[in-house]
Amino acid sequence: MEIKTQPLVSIGVPVYNGEKTIERALDSLIAQNYSNLEIIISDNASTDATEEICKRYVQKDSRVSYNRAKKNFGGMWNFNKVFETSTGDYFMWAAADDERELSFVSACIERLMQYPEAVVCQ
Repeated sequence: MEIKTQPLVSIGVPVYNGEKTIERALDSLIAQNYSNLEIIISDNASTDATEEICKRYVQKDSRVSYNRAKKNFGGMWNFNKVFETSTGDYFMWAAADDERELSFVSACIERLMQYPEAVVCQ
C-alpha cells in the first residue's frame, strides 16, 4: 500500500513485568509494513527481565526507545508517559501482550487520511 505522505505514527507500549509477552508484541510492531513509526516503551519499574529484553530491541531497531521508571507509579501514569513522550502525527497504544497484523498501522493510516474528520481508528 502506498501513502503519498507518510505521517509519523507513535506507538506507546506501557509495560510492567512483561517478559513473557513483550518480545512477540515488539516483533509485530517492528514488522509493520508501514515504516515511519516510533515505538516508545515505558517500563514501570519491572522486576523481571523486561528491562533486558527492551534494551535489546533498542539496539535492534532505531525506531524503538525505552524509558524505565525508578519506581512503580501505577498503570495510568505509565499510559500517560508514553503519550506525553510521543512526537508523531498519530498515536496508538499497544499493550505488552498485543500482537498486530503486519498491515495494521498502514490500514489505520489509510483510513485516517481518507477521513480526516475521524478522531479514532481501530
